[in-house]
Amino acid sequence: MARQVEFRVGEGEVVLADVNAPLSTLIFPLLELVVLTGVAWIAIGWMDITPGIPPVVRNLVVALWALLAFLRFLLPLLRTRRRRFIVTDRRVLARGRSGSVDSIPLRQIHSVRRSRGGIDLGIYGFGSPIHFEHVGKSRQVEKVLHSRLRR
Repeated sequence: MARQVEFRVGEGEVVLADVNAPLSTLIFPLLELVVLTGVAWIAIGWMDITPGIPPVVRNLVVALWALLAFLRFLLPLLRTRRRRFIVTDRRVLARGRSGSVDSIPLRQIHSVRRSRGGIDLGIYGFGSPIHFEHVGKSRQVEKVLHSRLRR
């Protein structure tokens, strides 16, 4: 069934759909960044006008803000943009959250449907469908897969 492969389209394969995770998956990390930035820079502004607070403390708060912004926004942004779902004329390639790549030949897929912002693929030999979460343009991907499975 699904095997770990290099994330590359083979020679002679035609790409029918190539999508990344939608940007809507970054709504909550963006809101966290806005709140974090507001609170941190209010504290920094207060430290600037308050006498007796050493500049080292202010610089530590700025460094802490930068670290948290990286961990809570930039890291999820990079992880989300790495997720990828490709449908070719021969197989489905999917790179998930962990970075592992699944390659599923189209002849092993018996059904496709959209579910919770992702795609469920029914695979012969499996009791339940495999769910790929956060597939961008899932409606179009579902249509492409349905058209390939009818052949």
